Amino acid sequence: MKKLLAVFFCAVLISQNIFTESNDLSNGNGNGGKDKIGAWLGVPFIGLSYSHEFNDLIEFDLLIGSTGIPLIARIVNIRSALLFTVWEPVIKGQNCPLTIGTAIDINSWAVLYKPASIGISVLFPIRWEVNFEKISAFNLFIEAAPAIGFTYYYGERNHSFAPNNESGLFKKKINDQMSIDWIPHIGLGLRYRIPNKK
Repeated sequence: MKKLLAVFFCAVLISQNIFTESNDLSNGNGNGGKDKIGAWLGVPFIGLSYSHEFNDLIEFDLLIGSTGIPLIARIVNIRSALLFTVWEPVIKGQNCPLTIGTAIDINSWAVLYKPASIGISVLFPIRWEVNFEKISAFNLFIEAAPAIGFTYYYGERNHSFAPNNESGLFKKKINDQMSIDWIPHIGLGLRYRIPNKK
């Protein structure tokens, strides 16, 4: 966690040093192109990030990620969200929107080909986004998303790779098959802004 926070602070410092005035503030919060696609690095997974801006105030967001040992035991997350711009400060001529919203995350833990659990969570993302002029094709964001959800466990859980439903800091066991989860998503995203079609 300390290493991840250090990465976030470094990203903020770097972004402050590469702001310059934007040429076009009419499309996509400053740099044109309403679709963004790229990488998500964070917890509890790493993966791909895609966003579509309906306008400067409303944005659809999709995250697809995974953690674990590929092809052996892994958790796959699929998260969709609707984000709303609540504040859009202009720093050195560049728009830097702050968005909040609601997201649904569906995740499944699988051992080889057999699922061991399935979960669903409701999240409340808070995202600060940076658009650049010097590298205008790219977009950076930092996000924290508190969450609450439920996980259902089925099948044998005595496999060394299988998850367990013991209570802990972010999990409360209900019974042998279910638990309540409070697993936040914290991450850093770097995306390419796809130019608008002419």
